[in-house]
Amino acid sequence: MTQYWLGLDCGGSWLKAGLYDREGREAGVQRLPLCALSPQPGWAERDMAELWQCCMAVIRALLTHSGVSGEQIVGIGISAQGKGLFLLDKNDKPLGNAILSSDRRAMEIVRRWQEDGIPEKLYPLTRQTLWTGHPVSLLRWLKEHEPERYAQIGCVMMTHDYLRWCLTGVKGCEESNISESNLYNMSLGEYDPCLTDWLGI
Repeated sequence: MTQYWLGLDCGGSWLKAGLYDREGREAGVQRLPLCALSPQPGWAERDMAELWQCCMAVIRALLTHSGVSGEQIVGIGISAQGKGLFLLDKNDKPLGNAILSSDRRAMEIVRRWQEDGIPEKLYPLTRQTLWTGHPVSLLRWLKEHEPERYAQIGCVMMTHDYLRWCLTGVKGCEESNISESNLYNMSLGEYDPCLTDWLGI
């Protein structure tokens, strides 16, 4: 039985899936459009349940068109739009829409942080600048503007983490992904509580 590896790419506009054999030969590619929601100017959101339905649909279409069975897939790799905010509540249910990294609602928060010199304190530890699409900026915005929702947060994820959790039931993150969050101390190689203290989240 030939073995295949499944690649998923969740971008800003499309969700793509491809199958490849051990030699890297392509067995098939499928894609489906993704819907971005903008309930207010400058906001960019995505329905988390709809994203998972789209993910299942594109995998189903790929297997159908390629003639490959699920049992032949030995590994899955995920690439996705980074940063943003995908939240689960304390019962592991999606907590509202995901907020995408292209969202600009936290501009005022980032401006205040810049005035207070927070980026200069963070950079030696996180190797990251601060901008509106970072999870920390969006978390602070939620804390200030939607405190009831903020209080219900059970798990903070980004796109990769959410799709991996949907596929496997396992919560986790990759170092290459979480290092973009401004919650991760690059020198220590771990989460650092002083970062959340400085950011007020």
